[in-house]
This record gives sequence, C-alpha cells and structure tokens, in this order.
Amino acid sequence: MRGLFPAGGVALLAAAGLLSACASTTPRDAANTVAMEPISFNEIPGWADDHQTEALNAFRRSCTKLVSGADTRISTDGAAKVVTAAEWKGICAAANEVKDGDNRAARAFFENNFRPLEVKVPAKFTGYFEPEMRGSRAPSRIFNVPVYRRPPDLTDQPFLTRAEIEQGALKGKGLEILWVQDPVALFEVQVQGSGRVHLAEGGTISLGFDGSNNRPYTAIGNTLVEMGVLQKDKATWPAIKAWLKRNPIKGRDVMRKNERYIFFKDTKTAAAVGSQGVPLTAQRSLAIDTTYVPYGTPVWIETTRPVYNKPTTESYRHLMIAQDSGAAIKGPARGDIFFGSNAQAADWAGRMVAGGRAIILVPNKG
Repeated sequence: MRGLFPAGGVALLAAAGLLSACASTTPRDAANTVAMEPISFNEIPGWADDHQTEALNAFRRSCTKLVSGADTRISTDGAAKVVTAAEWKGICAAANEVKDGDNRAARAFFENNFRPLEVKVPAKFTGYFEPEMRGSRAPSRIFNVPVYRRPPDLTDQPFLTRAEIEQGALKGKGLEILWVQDPVALFEVQVQGSGRVHLAEGGTISLGFDGSNNRPYTAIGNTLVEMGVLQKDKATWPAIKAWLKRNPIKGRDVMRKNERYIFFKDTKTAAAVGSQGVPLTAQRSLAIDTTYVPYGTPVWIETTRPVYNKPTTESYRHLMIAQDSGAAIKGPARGDIFFGSNAQAADWAGRMVAGGRAIILVPNKG
C-alpha cells in the first residue's frame, strides 16, 4: 500500500512517517544475502509475552497470495532459501487449523513451522499510518484539489513532474477520482501511500496506491532544514505539516521539490491494502525491502516506540508480517511499521525512528 520514499538515513522524514511504505517495489536479484545467525525462540526476549494470535491473523491474509504465487526466495545465512507455493500451502493449512484467540496454539504454530534467524546488521525502524481527509465526488470552491487515477499512458519511464501535474497537465482527461480541500493532506496521503476520504455526499472511499510518475523522491524535511526553518532534530512530520499549513505558498513550492507524484485507485475495501495486495493489520504489518525479505515472511522486531502524546519512548517487541514495501525501505533489517489510521497511529508514525534488532522467521522444509 505505501511505499515511496527515500531511505535517506535522516531521522527527518523517517521519523515523520515520510518514508512510508507504499509504492510497490521490484525485487532485485535475490543473490543479495546477509549474515544471519540461528537462535532459538527461547532466546528472543518478549517472545512468550507477545500475542501471536494477532500476527497469525495477519499471516493468514498473506496466505491467499503465498499459496498461489511463484516460489519465494529468502536470503538466509549465506544462501538463498526457496519455498514453493506447495510448501506454503502446507504451512497455511496448519495456520488455518489454529483456533481463533488461542495464543498458545498460535505461538506453537510459528515455533513448529519456522526457525528464527537474527539479522546481523543494525536494524532501523520507522512507522506509517493511513491518513484521513475530507473530499467530494464533484469539484467545488471548497473541494478543488483533484485526486488522480493512474493515467493509461503511464509506463515505467519518467512521467510528468509533481509541479506539472498540479499545474493542470492532466486536467480534462477524465482521470479525477474525487476532489479534496487540503493539498497538504493529499501530499501526506501520497507519502503514506494510501488514505481514507470522508465524502461530503456521505460515505467513505479508501484510496490505494496505483502507480507513480517514476520521478525521484525528495525528502522535504531535508529541504526545510536546508532552508533554516526547521532544526534537523525537530523535523518530524507534525512539525513539517504545521509549517506547510502556516506557509501555503512557500509550502506548495517546497512540496514540489519532491517531484514524485502518486496515483490512486478506489480499493473498495474498508482496510488499507499493502503492496502484497492484502489488507494491512495495525501493528502487525511491516513494510520491508523485498530484496531480502519476501512478502508473507514473519519478522520479529525489537525496538522502541514513542509514547502517545509524550516525549518519551517505550520498549516495542512484536511479531510482524512482511506485507508492504517502499522505495525508502532499503536493507535487510529495515522495517516500516503500519500503525493504523487513528490519531494515536498518526502520532506514533510521525515520531517513530529507532534502532533495534530484526529476526527473520524462515519456513522449515520437510
């Protein structure tokens, strides 16, 4: 669902959730391997305290793709492991046998069907969420910012820039899905890769990623720091967003520094959908680099998360499922956590940037 952004090791847009996960990525050659070390589940702090039933429910959503897709190549300790669709079918059958809500059985499922490998490089975790905004099916004085669907002539070559599109290059081509009132909110939805629009006529539309203009992504947090209007350690998304709203003219120009523009589709679903093509689960879906971690892979993460509405952090240890990806998410231990769609999710995603440890759960074979 989300994916679009520069890894840019800056805590700026990473923390701002501006490293989202939505634009789909094309896996590079899986020969890229990384040092991993086998450990036991008993050696994973917090494993016995997690609610694996939540991760299992998320994993079941991935099963619809795993059992019907191509073989999965997982970079492991010095090699590339191949898991066939038939093997996934057996694992998914075992997942479906676990009774809903039975956490002990869910934990046993993962322990019996996977082996944990610790990634031996430092991890980096950020977060993203599903923004909400107001809109209408018809343009008006209030709702005058178009949301475009994928143009039929879009290819994998560079297309129109953000500035060209916003200046009307696509106007009159019948590509408008709807119109919104806040260009900053639309920019945020483009960065996050999906969003929910509450219509003036009533009802809600869920927007999902449907391609980009294949232009480079520029982290506008960096731009604002270079302009001297924000300090590097203060360039969180809430601060960036506040500056854009206070300075609409300059803000428009700053946003256009990021040439990448995202096209959307009405997913006709109640939930956000990730790059794997399955609904995302709050605090259980993870955006990853598919070069190293294929969709559907369980990943244990150990990190810290901001405390809601407080300037502190807390321990955060959960089993996640790789169900999304993004241009900003690069590396074997790089993860972007989907936090959901409410105010708490926005707060977490806007300030989340932390190190930690990643442990990949690789399917057992035979």
